[in-house]
Amino acid sequence: MKYILGLILIVFPGIYGYLAHQSMIPFYPLIAQIVFLIYWLWVGYIIGRFSKSSMKGLLLGNSVWLISLVLFIWQFVLTDEVGRLGNIAAIPQYYILPFVWLASKFAALLTMIDGSTIIILTFICMLVVFVSGFRLGKK
Repeated sequence: MKYILGLILIVFPGIYGYLAHQSMIPFYPLIAQIVFLIYWLWVGYIIGRFSKSSMKGLLLGNSVWLISLVLFIWQFVLTDEVGRLGNIAAIPQYYILPFVWLASKFAALLTMIDGSTIIILTFICMLVVFVSGFRLGKK
């Protein structure tokens, strides 16, 4: 039961990203970022608290994250525009959408900003927030 709850919790950013993209609801980026930052920290805390093994908990909590990262690298780094599959290329972007605003602010500190840099920074932000919550849950 705990694993099913964990899977539901970690899939929610992707559901939000898909719905926000499809409906074009004008969410305020700062408010959405704060809500999802707290949510993702809480998810890390819950998974850290319920998992007996740290490795299993981290793998479970970051499983969708890792799949999204692999899909992003495959579709945007290893494949050119001609070979890119539209629906598969959209999946990792939906999943990280709640954190893009924060990553774009970090990317502004860099000298060269492009979409791939922002997305990689977004993946890193998600990982750092989740691991922080996970470590709090393990204490």
